[in-house]
Amino acid sequence: MTPQPHAVEPVPVRLGPDDLGDLFDFLVVCDTAVVGQADISEEEVAADLRNPAVESYGWRDASGRLVAHGYVERVADSEKVVVDVYVRPDHPDQDLGLEVFRFLEERGRVAAVAGGAGSVLYDMGAWRQDRQTREWLRRSGYESPTSYVRMRIDLGPTDRPVEQPGSPGVRVRRTDMDEDDLRAAHRVDSEAFVDHFGYVPVDLEHYRHRLTEHGPGFTQLWLAEVDGEVAGLLIGTKRFEQEHDAGYVDSLATLPAVRGRGAGKALLRAYFASEQQAGRSAVLLHVDVANVTGALAIYESVGMRPIETIDAWVKRVELP
Repeated sequence: MTPQPHAVEPVPVRLGPDDLGDLFDFLVVCDTAVVGQADISEEEVAADLRNPAVESYGWRDASGRLVAHGYVERVADSEKVVVDVYVRPDHPDQDLGLEVFRFLEERGRVAAVAGGAGSVLYDMGAWRQDRQTREWLRRSGYESPTSYVRMRIDLGPTDRPVEQPGSPGVRVRRTDMDEDDLRAAHRVDSEAFVDHFGYVPVDLEHYRHRLTEHGPGFTQLWLAEVDGEVAGLLIGTKRFEQEHDAGYVDSLATLPAVRGRGAGKALLRAYFASEQQAGRSAVLLHVDVANVTGALAIYESVGMRPIETIDAWVKRVELP
């Protein structure tokens, strides 16, 4: 019998570095259908395919074309399991997305059981306008407790540099990510984010891997010293350099004791100025609308504006 062109192979295949080109092209198609352009870099996809903690799978039709993709990652030794699901927008059976969810959740459950967890908290983000993915999430039993706003600032030409007004007692510097600076950043991260939605504490080794997994030059670590002590950090990356000609603030944190002293704004303005001098046209970041520190107002005060919304979706499953 001749195979039907849209029939999907019954067993998903684990993807690896050799699948980079195929997978990246597939993700560009999926992103473009929702947001009008690619929203992921080839470098980022390559890092995920190299990462032993990330299980990446592909579903192909009878012609060998990739028609669905999903990945699953248990975060450190926690109950949190990140999943992501894509189906090619022109595939005739969009319910394939539900099958991908079921498969990934089982892989996450296996990882959690093996690690001794008592429950699994599945976690995924979806664009507000992505109706198909939202339908899969609802039908799979997920709920959306909060949302993330993507914010942007346009930097302008280098002959009009970003203003960097000083704050008393605050000094900002870009680091070389040596051991002392990594330890200081890990300490600030651990203390500053403890009350934030979705936060998972990680040890220093996991934190170091997060900052270095994409290779040299991809990630920047900036530190803010307040009265001579490290009390704030900013992590910038090239995540959106290829697609949006933009720098990206992956993380911004200040210790509770120094909030209101201007360390966060000083870090942002220093990073804006650095990206402007590097030739970037903008800087992007994501902020939780329920952020307990009122970060949204801080970002608006330095000239950033909201442009997109990504909803967070979670599902908790107790394990026997």
